Amino acid sequence: SEGCLGVVTSAVVRVRPLPEVVEYQSVVFPDWQTGAAWMREVARLPAAARPTSCRLMDSQQLALSRAIREGSGGHGPIKTALQALALRLKGVSMDTASAATLLFEGSRDEVAFQQKLLAQLVARAGGMWGGATSGEAGYALTFAIAYLRDFGLDYRILSESLETMAPWSSVAKVWPAVVAAVRAEHRALRLPGQPFMSCRMTQLYDEGAVLYMYLAVSTAGLATERCLEAFERLEHAARGAVLAAGGCLSHHHGIGKLRAPLLQESQSPELTAVLQGLKATVDPSNILAARNGAWSPAALAAPRTAAEEQEAPSSATSGGKLGH
Repeated sequence: SEGCLGVVTSAVVRVRPLPEVVEYQSVVFPDWQTGAAWMREVARLPAAARPTSCRLMDSQQLALSRAIREGSGGHGPIKTALQALALRLKGVSMDTASAATLLFEGSRDEVAFQQKLLAQLVARAGGMWGGATSGEAGYALTFAIAYLRDFGLDYRILSESLETMAPWSSVAKVWPAVVAAVRAEHRALRLPGQPFMSCRMTQLYDEGAVLYMYLAVSTAGLATERCLEAFERLEHAARGAVLAAGGCLSHHHGIGKLRAPLLQESQSPELTAVLQGLKATVDPSNILAARNGAWSPAALAAPRTAAEEQEAPSSATSGGKLGH
């Protein structure tokens, strides 16, 4: 309920023994499509046969991970260049490659069994093992990205992540749709440079997969208020593309206030009314007044008509000024 219906006052914690074996590994694929198809096959395995974690990074994140590792002294530029040459000789270009990072945890027998099954899928997909060091470095990137976002602020670069869960029938459509929508909006806003966009597949389910997408743009030359307006429009365009391609509004980040206006496109008015009634019953005095999600005023606002959308100011009709 995102703080609108109650607060957690106690919790039960399940304690498990530490795993006997913890091993990292990585697999390199020639492109995102091949890697995504391989991830689909991993998702078809029984839950006990899958690794503890299995994530797919696109070429942008792969390059970023390698750059961070190189800058921290993990790999020198000569070794990195030799690795890229070795991959190119095998028909893989770092400009288009994707890589899966794997984490195995469990008993020695469990890990050996999982690795044997995955090795068969890797061979069938034409992937190449990338080693444990690359696998661990890929997970380290997850922690570094938040710091990179803060670092970018000093250079007037705004960045954020957005996530969705999409059914397997739609997974392949979501990311291309987001890229196209953001680039179009970026051009309409006449922002400097080009947007940086990257994607990784982070969680696998029987029904679908989670896509974690990153967006970064330069706002050089814009006033602070216009920077925020521009970035909000880019995010709105990205999330609208996610919904149109078959993804959901959020997997685990929640709805909050920023995504609330999009609830009307993903949630029926009847469900919103039911949730409003629940709120009125359990919290009639509105003590928990966070106003997130279905309880945000934006979620209850009447959607704009087509005529109102056309009348809304835009960068194309207002001399480059941002519309709302």
